[in-house]
Amino acid sequence: MQLMGRAKKDQFEILRRTFVFGLSAYLATFCIYWLASFYFTNLNFQVFKFAKDVEFLDASSIKLIFYASLVSVICALAWLYASNYKLLTRFLQLIAATKRYGDEDVWDFTFNSGRPEVEYIHLRDFEKRITYAGWVEAFSETEKQRELRLRDVIVYDFGGEILFDTPRVYLARKMDNIDIEFPYRSGQQNDESSTSAG
Repeated sequence: MQLMGRAKKDQFEILRRTFVFGLSAYLATFCIYWLASFYFTNLNFQVFKFAKDVEFLDASSIKLIFYASLVSVICALAWLYASNYKLLTRFLQLIAATKRYGDEDVWDFTFNSGRPEVEYIHLRDFEKRITYAGWVEAFSETEKQRELRLRDVIVYDFGGEILFDTPRVYLARKMDNIDIEFPYRSGQQNDESSTSAG
């Protein structure tokens, strides 16, 4: 759900990360060339030559840049997937190397997890004394305030009476003024289906 991190990056940090990512893409391209060279002849990773009377961008160099660009797109998608689903962190947790969940706060970690238990919420508004019950469709990653877009929303008062329902609702709250409950239990659907079947 996120392309850039939550914190604003200065230009040096962006340039540093871009440079490291570019080197990583070329390293991945080199590895692909090396593996492919076992099956295809005359395939080699041509490093750019800076020499007099040597053409810098010949046909093979342009082809290498093209393939490296394709590899970088694939690497970017893989990195986004691994970052959003915290694959490295989950692996480290699996081997008991860490209990840390990542660099983000619990808000991002919870709503990025993709678990069904956190997709349905009750958001309580203590000032208006109402509760929004619905499915999380989108959430913010800003530090100033917490934003949620819920779908299939039913709004209750604190006595449990239904006030109204709506297909979607947008909610914005300050970071220190939001209370969310997760009423869904993982075995809930199985229990309900077995009860109805009996």
